[in-house]
Amino acid sequence: MKNILAIETSTPVCSVALQTGDGRIKEKRIEGRGVHSEYTVQFVNELLERAGLRVDDLDAVYFSNGPGSYTGLRIGAALIKGLLFQKDVPLFLFPTLLSFMAGQSDKISNSQNLHAVIDARRNHLYYQQAKSDFSEISEPEVLELGKVTDKIENGDLVIGSGWDRLNRKDFASVRWLGLEGVTGSSLIWAAKNPELKKYFVKGDVELFEPNYLTMSQINNTTIGG
Repeated sequence: MKNILAIETSTPVCSVALQTGDGRIKEKRIEGRGVHSEYTVQFVNELLERAGLRVDDLDAVYFSNGPGSYTGLRIGAALIKGLLFQKDVPLFLFPTLLSFMAGQSDKISNSQNLHAVIDARRNHLYYQQAKSDFSEISEPEVLELGKVTDKIENGDLVIGSGWDRLNRKDFASVRWLGLEGVTGSSLIWAAKNPELKKYFVKGDVELFEPNYLTMSQINNTTIGG
């Protein structure tokens, strides 16, 4: 097993998870507006200290790279650039919506779908869909609320932020999972999944930029139909 640090700051959740060489995963997590600037560095330091590790002892850092909150992603990216500056520790970036689903595949049957959403304000959500075994994964896109609802079927699972803005009255057996399902440890589980590990991209610590959610993307009518 390897020492892996995973950081999730793309929503109002600030989550840092650490897998140590014995395979154990520890996490520090908090929800709330503006929590990233106060807690992300604190959580990293606490987890490393408790494990008796230094940054140089890490085999990799995983970062939930968006789309998502501009502020949260910016803070997470700035932390990583400072943390890994002149360190020989590789950085791997992973799509945020896909990370939401990575820890939920065992909650539904293989014939059903996972839906990941992030509140994009106005009348839109960032959206991605996958089969529970990840044999099929859609491209992430920005969709109007009604178009997201049209893609959901009974038996499916919906996870993320903004799901409570969807029309849920026609669904008797959909599982709705909000921010309580958003966690940095999902990045670690994604790396263990043969269908998902290929979505990790090695990032340049000095030059990488997160996939910021911007209003110009939402206003582009070519995105999401």
